[in-house]
Formats: sequence, structure tokens, C-alpha cells
Amino acid sequence: MRYAIKSKEIYTEDGILENSYMTINDGKIENISNSNDEKLKVIDACDLKIIPGLIDLHIHGADGYDTMDADFDSLDSISKYLAKNGVTSFLATTLTAPIEKIEKAIENVVDSKEKLSGAEVLGIYLEGPYLTEEHKGAHPVKFMRELKLDEIKHLIDMGKGDVKIVTIAPEKENSAEIIKYLKENNVETSIGHTNATYEQTIEAIKNGAKIGVHTFNGMSGLHHRNPGVVGAIMDNKDIYAELIADNIHVNPAVMRILHRIKKDNDKLYLISDCMRAGGLSDGKYSLGELEVTVKDSIARTENGSLAGSTLKIKNGVKNIKEATGINLYEAIRLASIIPAKAMNIDDQIGSIKKGKKANITVIDDDFNIYMTIVDGKVVYEREM
Repeated sequence: MRYAIKSKEIYTEDGILENSYMTINDGKIENISNSNDEKLKVIDACDLKIIPGLIDLHIHGADGYDTMDADFDSLDSISKYLAKNGVTSFLATTLTAPIEKIEKAIENVVDSKEKLSGAEVLGIYLEGPYLTEEHKGAHPVKFMRELKLDEIKHLIDMGKGDVKIVTIAPEKENSAEIIKYLKENNVETSIGHTNATYEQTIEAIKNGAKIGVHTFNGMSGLHHRNPGVVGAIMDNKDIYAELIADNIHVNPAVMRILHRIKKDNDKLYLISDCMRAGGLSDGKYSLGELEVTVKDSIARTENGSLAGSTLKIKNGVKNIKEATGINLYEAIRLASIIPAKAMNIDDQIGSIKKGKKANITVIDDDFNIYMTIVDGKVVYEREM
């Protein structure tokens, strides 16, 4: 299908264009110009803004559903929820559980990915079970596992190319071998739920680890005589930092500090870490194997640990904008092109540019979502 969409402002990779037309053809951005010379069918977004589709690389679930449910309806419901909130691409994220449940979740993503009706799933993020007890968060210790190459190979093979990130605590035995193996097989290593030292973390980064999992949370903190994992992430220019910008997991002042450190190298991006209570009211929910209580939209386990979030990425964009004072264009990059770069797919998605996939979101000045387009197809729409 070939059509055009017009808007007062289009947030392109090279800047903001005013009163322009974007031509979409066969799921891709064919052209951006100031006129509709070919008299194509036009979607007129009037005074709204067209921005790159938001990307959430770390989300467990929402709207009552979880990746670990391991069924199509759950994954499709998460997909539709995300589209309604301006997200066009996501990684379905697992957590620490019996290995058989993780396998079923992997199989479901592989089987379901081409059939989803909302946001597209980019693949699978294995957050656990290769973590350590000291910073367990909402990951049950009894299901944590040691690193074994044969098991890692099995899970990667099951994913048929769809396992994109694996979280590892780098102080675990065999971590260097596993990180190198993952890198050789185009799977990124994230560092999280770990009590590693600064030195162990830097060594993991040298071996190929690329991402800090929800930075500051689930990791050894920064001390002036013991920099820990946080210190390594802040000190090393090559590692990406995930950030849950809900003003709960990380204080806005610390968000501002991290942004100042990482902004020049484009190594900071926003995640939601949302669990199944996202979009729903307070109450009792489950996150993997644990019961979670949500009060005032804050999810906690029985022992008081934060258990994911109920954050919408669009609200994270607003929060980081307010915390840092950056403009909207720069804030959106933290949830679009930079996560795409982290996944090495910024040549395909993450920005509005000729030749890229037509994954776009239409918003108003208050970041209300009016339309979400995935691969050129309108998957969510409200009255303009």
C-alpha cells in the first residue's frame, strides 16, 4: 500500500521538518517532502507531531499479561497495549524461573512473532536465570543457575536467531567464555542482578558485554573506594546504560548525572521494565514465580524489593526531559534511535529517514498517542 501522511511537524533523523508529507510504500518510508505531488491518499495529522516509533527493549508484560505466560494471546495483548502507547518495537523479556518455563516462553515468541497485531517483537531478552543472590530483585534465588555453555547453546538454538540479549552476573564462573560465545553468535550480553566488582565488570565489557541492566538497580553501587558495577558502567564509554525513568527506580538528580555522562556517546536509552500490572489498577499480581503488590502504581515483592514497573515509555520520555532539561527531540532519541543502535538495527528502525521501515507514532503536545504505524500499517488509531 502506498500513501502519504502529513503533519505540522515531522521529527526526522536530521531534524524537525514543518508542514511536510511522508510517503509510505510497501511498509517503508519512500520520501519526505513539502508537497504531495503525486496526489496520493493522505492521512492528515493536522497540528500533531510525527515521531519515530518508540522502542522498549526491556518489558516483561502489561495489561494483565506476561511474556512468561508463553501463549500467543498474552504476547499479542502486550503488543496491542504497547501500540496504544506509541511503542512500535519491543523485546519480550523473560525472568528467572524453572528452565522449562523459560524454554516455553522462547518457543512462544518464535512461533508468534509474525502474527502480532500491535507492536512488532524484535526478539527475546533473557533476564535470568544466570544472576546472583545479593541483588536478586524479583528473581527467585532457588531458580538461579550457573553458567554452562551447553545450556546457553541450547537456549540460543531454540530461539532460532530471536534471542537477542542475555543477562549475566559477570562474577559467575565461566562468564568470560559465555560472553565471548554470545558475542560470536550475535547475541548481546547485559550485566545485571550482580554483585560484581568494578574490575570484574570492566573485564566483562572487554569480553563483549554491552548493556547495563536497569542501571543502579540490581547491581553493586558506586562508592568512592569501590566503584562497583555502577562505577564501571559510568566510567566506560563503550557500554550502554538502560534507565527506568519513572522517578521511582532512579532519582531525577541521578538520572540527570547519568545522562550527562552518557549523552555524548549515545549510550543511554530508556526501558520500561514493565510487568503485567502496567495499565491496570493497584492490587495483587504475579511477576514470574513471585507474588507482587502494586500500590500507587509501584510494584514490590513481599520483602519490599521493587518488582519491575508499571511505566509507559512515553512517560519515561517526559520524565527524562523534565529531569535533564533537554528538548523533546533529544528525549525521544533515548527511546528510539539509541535503543536501535544498541541492537545494531538503526539502519532499519529508530528514526524517520528515507528507506527505513515505516514505524512511526503520532502525538500531540502532551504526548497523547493518536496513531501508531508499524511496518506501514496503522495498528492503533484514535480520533484526531
